[in-house]
Amino acid sequence: MSVIARYLVALYFKAFVLCLVSGMALFFTIDFFEALETLEGYNADISTVALYFVLKVPNMVREVYPAAALLAVLISLGNLARHHEILAMRACGISTFQLALPLLYLSALISIGMLIWNETVVPPTAAESRRIRDITIMKKRSTGAFNSSSLWFQARNGFFNIEYFDANRRALFGLTLYETDKDLRLLRILEVPEAYWRDDKWDIQGGQVKDIRENGQIEHRPLRLGELDLTDPPSDFANRRQKTKELGYAQLRRRIEVLRAKGLQADAFEVDLNAKLSLPFAGLITVLVGFPLAVRSGNRGGATSNIVAGLAVGFAYWVTMAIALAIGRSGGLPPFVAAWTANVLFAAIGAALYVGSDI
Repeated sequence: MSVIARYLVALYFKAFVLCLVSGMALFFTIDFFEALETLEGYNADISTVALYFVLKVPNMVREVYPAAALLAVLISLGNLARHHEILAMRACGISTFQLALPLLYLSALISIGMLIWNETVVPPTAAESRRIRDITIMKKRSTGAFNSSSLWFQARNGFFNIEYFDANRRALFGLTLYETDKDLRLLRILEVPEAYWRDDKWDIQGGQVKDIRENGQIEHRPLRLGELDLTDPPSDFANRRQKTKELGYAQLRRRIEVLRAKGLQADAFEVDLNAKLSLPFAGLITVLVGFPLAVRSGNRGGATSNIVAGLAVGFAYWVTMAIALAIGRSGGLPPFVAAWTANVLFAAIGAALYVGSDI
């Protein structure tokens, strides 16, 4: 690595660390006061609350990383451009492509590091922080096991099993109630193929009942209207189900295989699976877009206007990513396309900004 490349990498990395720490401090402060309103009144031990917030830090790194990468390149390269150091380098025969290359290499390495971070550190810490909040601090009753493919929970008259909860459609598939008496003796089994949340209640589609007689015989009959008592709203299932950030890539892929084997839709999870690969490279994309804007700050217009333009482009990237993922989860785009649309589009914009300018 040349002296110039080391100089640029050092400047960018220092700015990146500063932006990352500052962004996390801001993120942490906002999250702290928001969470304080929720946790207030539970009389939780200070050490437990502290551990809850510490375990949220790895996910904060994941959230702040793209913005930190963008701000770092705007600040570090913008300062060089305003002090005419980039002009001096170009006068010495160093092209802007040569200036960009070490930063893009470093950003690619950081993105790979974030991919590993998101796979190994974020899932267990995110899951544990939610467990501490719900069970240890808020004293919620642990009524069952919830994951991405099936739900088990205890009701007042037995145990519910749901093969799949579709949060986007607010629908339950493969709903079964194992009704028991106070001695946990099985009395009957109520089976419903699907139910949809409409008008603040579950609209049950069909269903059958298996009555278990004292002699062990099982009698089948159709489910009668109002016979299945399920009042939990979709938000309850969404809050208790494992979030995709709490699952590693391999775990989420296995969930999808289970859903497919059951004949259920898994588009939303496939989008999230592809996003686990695309989102860590958001930092590389923002650097690619931010570099030409930062360099231009010393050639035309004010530094502030170019930084504002860079932040606007960054905001547009995150909006595009959010919209593409939402469309993909609803089935409007193939999962791979939904996850990578923003990266491909803004990589092209970054290249166009570079080629179309006179930097």
